[in-house]
Amino acid sequence: MPLTFWRRPSHFDCFLFLRNFRITLISALAIPISVMATFMLLNWMNFTLNTMTMLALSLSIGILIDDAIVVVENIFRHFKQGKNAEEAAKIGTREIALAAFAITMSIVAVFLPVAFMKGMIGRFFYQFGLTVTFAVLLSLFVAFSLTPMLAAKFLKPSESNHFLSKWIGKALYCLDQIYESLLIKALKFYKTSLFIAFFLLGMTIYLSQYIRSEFVPLEDQSEFFINVRTPLGSSLSVTDQALKNIRAQIQDNDWFKYSFSTIGNDSFNKVNEGGIYVKMTDKGTRTISQMDAMKWVREKLTNLENMKISVEPVEAISGGGARNAAIQLDIKGHNLGKIDEIAQNLIAILQGYEGYVDLDTSYEKGKPEIEIHIKRDQAFALGVAPSTIAQSVKPLIGGSDISKFRADGERCNITVRLKEAFRNKTKDLLNLSVRNDQGQLMKLNHFIDVQEKQGPVQIDRYNRFRIVSVYSNLQSEKKVLGEAINEIQSAIQSMNLPAGYSVQLSGHAESMNESFANLLFALFLALVVVYMVLASQFESFIQPLIIMLSVPFSMIGALGILVITQSTLSIFTIIGIIMLMGMVTKNAILLIDYINLLRSKDGLDIRTAILRAAPTRLHPIMMTTLAMVFGMLPIALSNGPGSESRAPMALAIIGGLVSSMFLTLIIVPVMYYMVDNGINFFTNLFKQKKQ
Repeated sequence: MPLTFWRRPSHFDCFLFLRNFRITLISALAIPISVMATFMLLNWMNFTLNTMTMLALSLSIGILIDDAIVVVENIFRHFKQGKNAEEAAKIGTREIALAAFAITMSIVAVFLPVAFMKGMIGRFFYQFGLTVTFAVLLSLFVAFSLTPMLAAKFLKPSESNHFLSKWIGKALYCLDQIYESLLIKALKFYKTSLFIAFFLLGMTIYLSQYIRSEFVPLEDQSEFFINVRTPLGSSLSVTDQALKNIRAQIQDNDWFKYSFSTIGNDSFNKVNEGGIYVKMTDKGTRTISQMDAMKWVREKLTNLENMKISVEPVEAISGGGARNAAIQLDIKGHNLGKIDEIAQNLIAILQGYEGYVDLDTSYEKGKPEIEIHIKRDQAFALGVAPSTIAQSVKPLIGGSDISKFRADGERCNITVRLKEAFRNKTKDLLNLSVRNDQGQLMKLNHFIDVQEKQGPVQIDRYNRFRIVSVYSNLQSEKKVLGEAINEIQSAIQSMNLPAGYSVQLSGHAESMNESFANLLFALFLALVVVYMVLASQFESFIQPLIIMLSVPFSMIGALGILVITQSTLSIFTIIGIIMLMGMVTKNAILLIDYINLLRSKDGLDIRTAILRAAPTRLHPIMMTTLAMVFGMLPIALSNGPGSESRAPMALAIIGGLVSSMFLTLIIVPVMYYMVDNGINFFTNLFKQKKQ
């Protein structure tokens, strides 16, 4: 058999429990067939192979084999009981059909709300959610069609008498016995069992306050951007030379690959502003991280005179602000001077905290400007209206587009204005003439005053308010966005802003709050839809609630592993937790479905049914859980570009799966036992009162 087959941990997991190569191969075929069929649907939906669709497929690998494992394990169990392959395939598939269908529908119910979330993140995760949905639905189709057909045709008894196979069999038998004895004790001391489980849940909730939160973890994508601003009034050549000097200072590093610069970064074409894009060597070939390189550049350039420098990552998900800074605070008001004063006070406060770098504002003073004040009494006395002055001066100084002409197939404006020699000095402006209401030419110096001042480069407005933005980047090793938001909100409250002025979080912070709110709503909606799916499948309002106990118990592992590894809670981690909602109910579905089957078909009492069903379902529960864990391990352990976002998500899923498996195998049967006894007690009590 090919060596690559055993490099798939989920395949080895299946073989470990079943110890039959044929049945392992049959279940393993679900992955490539489901993936290839998913590619067809992606093409039909005009999706591309991008970061999100590939992430969805990589996360789905463990789930794709899930349905097949559940089906083939049940088929193989009936086959070992003496049924022929075809009969085992029919009975095994029919017996597990409800549970497998409920498992898949639970996962679909989780990811459809994710696909249709609102806002920027909703569009970002649209293809992600639908890709997972397509993949799991196709895996269910394969598990109900191809898998039993192959089992009926090719399933044969294992002829392996190898000592390792016998040793594994004995180990699994011992595991069954240990689990059964634990379950018996848990049913006997059910109060203690529930106390331990909920104590662990409470401790996890308490420790979760130490998990730091951020929008998107800073990823090492081997690229970053240096924003440079030279003194106002600097010429194009001065800015260009400054950029060349900076590039020369960083290009001798062994991590440097190439760079290019741009000047004039917006529609105003400010020639005193520019940027340098820096491309680093591949992550695996250098000894310094992107974050350390950015820190080195920031420290290297911090002492450059008469220049403002900021170093920012090139992020896949933009925060939506005017710049790509981690922090953007918009200060609104009417008086520009007062707004600038508030901005400077806010910068001073943030400088007192650790972790804030590249502090800057959008308000830049020092632009030479001329203010024209009309002497209205003199102007009216000479028969010149103020509107006439404005209409005459503007085209003479600023120019006016009077027509268009074609050149090389392009339409160009024809702009008319005075020659530079007649408009570049204040006295030239005073010597201009306008016509009065009698048609006479009147010099402007008779009725205007001209003052030379220094004003702002630009004035930004939002909803009729003047606005100045404060920008800051964060040193990720010292501060993450969630901590920064809390500190900034405290700082704003302590400033006692005057009436009519406000400070609002924007950019990444605003996107983070909006995205977290949308994701939490998607999480709530997923739980509601999962409950509705389970209620319709089990025809009960109580049993779905017992099944969904798996969800909070999965949080013990998911949040616990984030605390242990000091990972952050980001939109990717929350997506992983939402993914858990559909995955962890699987164990309880398999348990309760089989308990119900034994009670209705064989007429067993509740305790006997639990003690027979739970050990029987132990192996498929462990197989499917380990298959999904092994499917997540490559993502959790990866160290390539983008691993900073994906690894915490995979770790949360792994932790949630493991904790849910152990606690579900004990707590769900105990809770089922308690609830059933409680229902019987109140039913009998009601009957006695009625009699």
